[in-house]
Amino acid sequence: MMKTLIIFAHPGVSGPSIANTRIIDKACQQDGVAVRDLYRLYPDFKVDIEAEQAALAEADLIILQYPFHWYSVPSLLKEWIDQVMRYGFAYGTDGDKLHGKGLMVSTTIGGPASSYCEEGHNHFEVETLLTPLHQTANFTGMRFLKPVVSHDMVLVPPEEERKTAIESRADDHALRLIAAIEQYQLSLMDAAA
Repeated sequence: MMKTLIIFAHPGVSGPSIANTRIIDKACQQDGVAVRDLYRLYPDFKVDIEAEQAALAEADLIILQYPFHWYSVPSLLKEWIDQVMRYGFAYGTDGDKLHGKGLMVSTTIGGPASSYCEEGHNHFEVETLLTPLHQTANFTGMRFLKPVVSHDMVLVPPEEERKTAIESRADDHALRLIAAIEQYQLSLMDAAA
């Protein structure tokens, strides 16, 4: 059975995330899916490198689940990447522990999709802004898979109608993420046949 590891990074500065919590809860119901909640595990930002590397080594598919923060990842996820994907593990001499694994980004974005284009106020498409993670996958010998992205996921101000719409989009995101996990599992089975 394929093992999927979700690296979950949501700082929760304004309370728990409606969208990300729903996505994680639904994804965890699938066989072979484990979650490492970085902000719960490492509130002091002191990452247990050996534990994280061991979890990565066991996984076939690694998913980075996070809210888009300033066109990048939340700070603890960046720290996690810096600390865990070290020379000798992720790259360099004997650094082949991630080779052949899949890497998928699953992210929620507060703004509308229409703002992520050359003409929009963010000026770049989301795929362009994910280039550093794509290159991280390339550099470490992983396969960068099509990201799962959802827009309009911010709840400000907290209105019940808006909350219901976000929950619906989060459920849709979770279904797309689960389908992507299943598709990756099928591709691994086809490759092994």
